[in-house]
Amino acid sequence: MNTVNIHTDSLILHHAVDRKKTEQYALHCHNYYEVFYFVAGDVSYLVEGKHYVPKPHSLLLIAPHVFHGVKIESDIPYERISLHFVPGFLPLENQSVLLSPFHPDDGSADIYYMDNGNQVMFPFFKQLIDARHAEEAIRELSLRVRLEALLSQILISSYSLKGTSESSSSTRSVSKIIAYLNDHITESIKLDDLSAAFYISKHHLNKMFRRATGSTVGNYVIHKRIIMAQNLISQGQTANSAASAVGFHDYSSFFRAYKKVLGYAPSVKQNTMLLK
Repeated sequence: MNTVNIHTDSLILHHAVDRKKTEQYALHCHNYYEVFYFVAGDVSYLVEGKHYVPKPHSLLLIAPHVFHGVKIESDIPYERISLHFVPGFLPLENQSVLLSPFHPDDGSADIYYMDNGNQVMFPFFKQLIDARHAEEAIRELSLRVRLEALLSQILISSYSLKGTSESSSSTRSVSKIIAYLNDHITESIKLDDLSAAFYISKHHLNKMFRRATGSTVGNYVIHKRIIMAQNLISQGQTANSAASAVGFHDYSSFFRAYKKVLGYAPSVKQNTMLLK
């Protein structure tokens, strides 16, 4: 299959191959849903502190505002299909059920699935890719219907295609810390308070968090806040009010962080579906 790019205001599909090893995780988060389908290569993936080593023909489900990134471990060709979409692209009555696998609500559930023998999920991605050839008048409808078909298959297969992820006491501790950070993301968060809350020294907490997530606590919080602010600005809020709403009390600090994370100033109008 040749590399393919489909880009609309509501959906992006990117099929690509890279052949260059990277030294660190390309960590980021965004406002839209992502289905990452791993075809081949030697990579590792971090999702909110959980470490995955995907096998060929497996997929990961990434919800909005979830901190994640991939690291290419060798020069073996790394092939994948990344599918991004906004929830509003789906019919309102179907959104909750179709998006439920992205939000596992019990300890046995996960966001990583194996595609058994490349026979179940891959054809749905092929159908989406083929939709780019549809007449312009029906192309968006064709993409929407095929996206619903893929998400329906993921939902149906969610109990039989579960994969495994690394689990340790350290990983569980980081997961609890991440849950705490997400619950208090707009509040003042100090390392001293985290250390006291989880009975872990600041040094060990920082070391454990970086090892598990590839990021410092501070960088994690800033990225989350900036993506939240980006979403508020796209909904019509001023940059000042968005900065305050997500926990920044100094606009100049917000401005510098926003530009560092997203690559442009808060005043620049951007389509939130555009990928960096």
